[in-house]
Amino acid sequence: MKTLLIPVDFSESTENVIKYAAGFSCDTHVDRIILLRSYYVSMYAQLLPSADFVQMSAENINAEREKVEANLKHLSTELYRKCMPTIKIETALSDLPLVRAVHNLIARERPSIVLIGSDEIPYENDSYIGEQIIAIAKTSPVPVLIVPGHVQYQKIETALVPCDFGAISRLSALQTFRDPKKWLHPQLMVLNVDAKQKYKENEQLAAGLVSLLEGYDFKVYHSEDKDIVHGIFSFAREHDPQMIIALPGKYSFFYNLTHRNITKALALNARRPVLILK
Repeated sequence: MKTLLIPVDFSESTENVIKYAAGFSCDTHVDRIILLRSYYVSMYAQLLPSADFVQMSAENINAEREKVEANLKHLSTELYRKCMPTIKIETALSDLPLVRAVHNLIARERPSIVLIGSDEIPYENDSYIGEQIIAIAKTSPVPVLIVPGHVQYQKIETALVPCDFGAISRLSALQTFRDPKKWLHPQLMVLNVDAKQKYKENEQLAAGLVSLLEGYDFKVYHSEDKDIVHGIFSFAREHDPQMIIALPGKYSFFYNLTHRNITKALALNARRPVLILK
């Protein structure tokens, strides 16, 4: 693990994800954390008056930008106080829309993970980032870790990995984290949610899992729930892992969800972070 990228907007979810990042960075050999603030003012906002019939002038825009820069500096200072002194804290202010700003910084700085704070109830709080979280999670070329509001950091000793056993090759994405300097090596709870239980007794599948998860301590679980998302979160409530890992590709439970269902899933998952692999 080297660099964390954290988009911020000074909301309650940002305050929480900063606290989470401090603990997470201490356990995962992070060298650098970049706080990104998108300060995008559309052409319409510059040309058209607001609801209060106030048109933004260049002076207004510059004054607001200076305020954002001051808040960003304050946030970085707070994070520095919570982190190990060896971790470098940087800030970035972008004039691009948030999703483009994230992609631009990923291309330039090559972070290991994007860390995002989500609202407890999506779209019902004051987080601008919360409104963009699905777009970032689906389009980011690097893994994205979504931290629900008010979730405090706990050392990641167990992680739930939902997996379609018809496409176990997707588990190879976990190989990126085999290096102990990049990961905590939690015990993996590999869960297959399948009402028909087609793969419950399959020796060839078991051998494939051992090969793909070499170096990991893992156990295999099965759920007969007809609703994949419900099955995953019911299992999570019962076994209480510190993290849920979403595998990449079209067989991932996360990528198969519609926009509405992802919002519902994030709302249901109010207690543990979700790491979305790529």
